[in-house]
Amino acid sequence: MSEFDSAGTLSKSRPKSLAAFLAAGQERARLWQPEELGAIFRHQMSAPILVDLSGLDPATAARLQTLSQAQSLLLKSFLDLFLHPVPPIELLTLSKDFAKGNMEQPDSSLPNEVAAVLYYVSIAAALVRLDRRISQLGDAELKRGLEWAKGKAWVEPRLQQLLGEALQKLAQASPDP
Repeated sequence: MSEFDSAGTLSKSRPKSLAAFLAAGQERARLWQPEELGAIFRHQMSAPILVDLSGLDPATAARLQTLSQAQSLLLKSFLDLFLHPVPPIELLTLSKDFAKGNMEQPDSSLPNEVAAVLYYVSIAAALVRLDRRISQLGDAELKRGLEWAKGKAWVEPRLQQLLGEALQKLAQASPDP
């Protein structure tokens, strides 16, 4: 028998400690402090789009490369994409889908909060820059998500502004009674 008996240790643990241990795997967001989320988000915004979205099928990956280099746009990063005055709608949709996929994967290396902000920023960029909706979310749910993302202190100020502009555009499109 080994010096450390993991089964014995777990059976002797207090129920609260054991419950917290088991819940840790279910709640990825709790594992990260705000400053860590900020560092991960900044890294994600500067990451080359072609690297993060390259796990797509070959046809989509080729289309992605063409789109990111088309008409001398030279969209190298997610931040470039979101701040571009006329970003390609297909790239915004791909980035939204990439974020959503990461949100739905419990074993994703991208924290859920970072993926969710990326998701809402993609939607905001399409709404503000192209006057297009790339989400099936209803107005109330979209508003809640945009406000939540805008409220994260670790989100880059220019993207917080973009999220605010999306909220204004949404309010103008469907004013409260």
